[in-house]
Amino acid sequence: MVRRRRVSRRTWIAGGILLLPVALGFIPGVPHPFLSFFLWWVPSPPRVEVPAPLPGVERVIVIAPHPDDELLALGGTIAHLKATGHQVLVVFLTNGDANRAAKSVFTLNPLRRAEDFRALGYRRQKEAVASLRVLGVPVGSVLFLGYPDGGLTALLGKHWKREEPYTSPFTKANHAFYRNSFNARALYCGEDLVADLALILRRFSPTVIYMPHPEDGHPDHRAAVQLTLAALAAVDLPEDPRLRLYIVHAPSWPAPRRLATDRSLTVPAALGSWTWHSHDLTDELMEVKLRAIRAYSSQWITNGRFLASFVRPNELYAVFTPPVRPIGLPVPGR
Repeated sequence: MVRRRRVSRRTWIAGGILLLPVALGFIPGVPHPFLSFFLWWVPSPPRVEVPAPLPGVERVIVIAPHPDDELLALGGTIAHLKATGHQVLVVFLTNGDANRAAKSVFTLNPLRRAEDFRALGYRRQKEAVASLRVLGVPVGSVLFLGYPDGGLTALLGKHWKREEPYTSPFTKANHAFYRNSFNARALYCGEDLVADLALILRRFSPTVIYMPHPEDGHPDHRAAVQLTLAALAAVDLPEDPRLRLYIVHAPSWPAPRRLATDRSLTVPAALGSWTWHSHDLTDELMEVKLRAIRAYSSQWITNGRFLASFVRPNELYAVFTPPVRPIGLPVPGR
């Protein structure tokens, strides 16, 4: 009888512990604490201005649709650029706040609560700054625009104008609500995003721009190219920057899906018609890149094998010559 009571008590305690994450997720308006548990001691990155362009060096802008894209495609390249004295500015279009896998793992709660996705966005920002610090990029060279994860394509069409902003089905917001968003007045529309990018380009005057490939498998990546080209068409720069395309999402790529530091990245089969260039990485740069990847803890836990598969002896990019203006896009209104 005593033993049965002990077993019952243990069962209740174990059940209570397992149900606690779910129970916490029902508190109205309060983000789930587990989303920030491992990074509670790290302050959210501050809002920063566009750094002044330095003369006599390469001024490189990396356009990243989500935090971790910059690292997977270009982590070694960024670390090399910084180590050799060049200036790097990383611009995150979204905060990756629509990642349902990470949200589910850290909350064990099936409810799609806006406050949880917003908390996830702040967590991704902290991870991004920690990761870039490993590569040598200071927080003052990281801009968070705060546009909707999973919604960039919508900003190219129906939600181009400020009169019809897009509402994220995840955060329930239609504006850049994050405290450190580059433009606190920005609405979720193509006009505002392009205007923000144009302002950044004008102030930083880049000599090189890295952006996603227009045939990347993720719609946010494909939209990012069009938005960046629209911004370039809206500004007059002292010199035309060299445009380089990187790839993150392609069918069955990279292969194998695991850490394989002895295998070079090859061009995805579907993109073989493009001319690709390879930047070789030393063993030291590969180690730096792997440490930086692990700083993205929410992504490493949920998708670590995919992230690790980008730690190779090389990184790829294609050179891009743009049209005068992206087809089908109007010139931004401000």
